[in-house]
Amino acid sequence: MGSLLSWRHLRRTYLTTPTLLRVVPTGLVLLVGIVATAWTHSLLNHQSDLVLHTHEVIETTKDVLIGLDDAETGQRGYLLSSDRRYLDPYDKALERLGDLRTRLRAQISDNAAQVARVDGLAGLVDAKLAEMKASIVLHDEAGFEAARAREITMMERATMDQIRVVIGAITEGEKQLLDARMAEVERDEHRVRLVAIVIGLLSLLTRTGVEFYLARKGLDVRVVPRHPDETS
Repeated sequence: MGSLLSWRHLRRTYLTTPTLLRVVPTGLVLLVGIVATAWTHSLLNHQSDLVLHTHEVIETTKDVLIGLDDAETGQRGYLLSSDRRYLDPYDKALERLGDLRTRLRAQISDNAAQVARVDGLAGLVDAKLAEMKASIVLHDEAGFEAARAREITMMERATMDQIRVVIGAITEGEKQLLDARMAEVERDEHRVRLVAIVIGLLSLLTRTGVEFYLARKGLDVRVVPRHPDETS
């Protein structure tokens, strides 16, 4: 019985109509604000991740081209000098290219147009690596002149030029995505600021409206009733 009286005293003392009118509407506005802010920040974080991802794809395509150049430099150095030390950077470039090609394929797997370009690039890279290996084998079996003649023939195929064209197309496709995603990041940043401003204004207007209502109804002065157990 005592706890019931205490609850009634608490409700009549603190959970009065003016208190509820001050807390509940403003609390609802703030709750909506929290949800809206979390949503807009989620959108912003997603677009920011996409922007970072696009930069990573561009860097990977550059690294693939650098790896091919390193492999070609090492291969030609060996053909000219017959010094197998030049094959060390060639071998290391081949290992690096394996990882880079796998990474690039995974990075663009959700973009059909880029997947088609990367598939085309894979065929060209395989052809170029096969050309390099064949020249090295020919050098070891038939000597420098035979390998040199083969290199001249392979240069006429211009496989590296084709690779550069495809990599340029992949990079350009990612740059177009980057522009679109940067624009979306700017829009999301604007949404975040707008939500903060709107929620702030709504909170102010809600609290002001409640205070005007309480003053108009004469409820702005709270009279604290006595506890039933209190004596006069």
